Amino acid sequence: MRGLAVFLLALLLTTSLPRGAGAHPHVWIDTHATLRFDAGKLTAIDIVWVFDDFFSSMMIEDFAAKGGKDFTPEGHGELESQVMLPMAEFGFFTHVTADGTALQIEKIENFKASIEGGRVIFAFRARLPQPLDPRATSLSVGLYDESYYVELILDEWDPFRLAGDAMPGCAIDMTEDMSRPLYYGAFFPRVATLRCTGS
Repeated sequence: MRGLAVFLLALLLTTSLPRGAGAHPHVWIDTHATLRFDAGKLTAIDIVWVFDDFFSSMMIEDFAAKGGKDFTPEGHGELESQVMLPMAEFGFFTHVTADGTALQIEKIENFKASIEGGRVIFAFRARLPQPLDPRATSLSVGLYDESYYVELILDEWDPFRLAGDAMPGCAIDMTEDMSRPLYYGAFFPRVATLRCTGS
């Protein structure tokens, strides 16, 4: 059974597969993010993914210790190396734009996989390629899979939070990005746009 979750995730992310009418989400992830500031600039995003029951059960069967309460050290390492890190090709489903230009998320830190209530949770920090001053730059952040094989469901009440050092006064506007249709235009991703002033 080991390797089944890896195989399925690789299948979902294979860009060579046809995106026909039969394409639809196969994995669902509840998610939220914390935008982290350092010296007043946005430097990283702390992200939490909570996988659906079905996909969680497969990862638990493949990688968890007996009893399914936690991952073995070996299983945790394999989740990171075989499931998480290969997602760098897809920017870890994290989309950041600065003044309309997309920034590629290539590195993550502090990866931790855990199990709560039978569901697998991934927590990690996505490092921005360079610090960004939200007072001088128009910034937006979205969490979604462009292929729509994986549906990331934003927390209904608090999808994006702010934390860190010397954080400027910011408000977050949630809007649909009409320039990035998903599933042949059936859906549009919700993104957070920052409006920041002062220090």
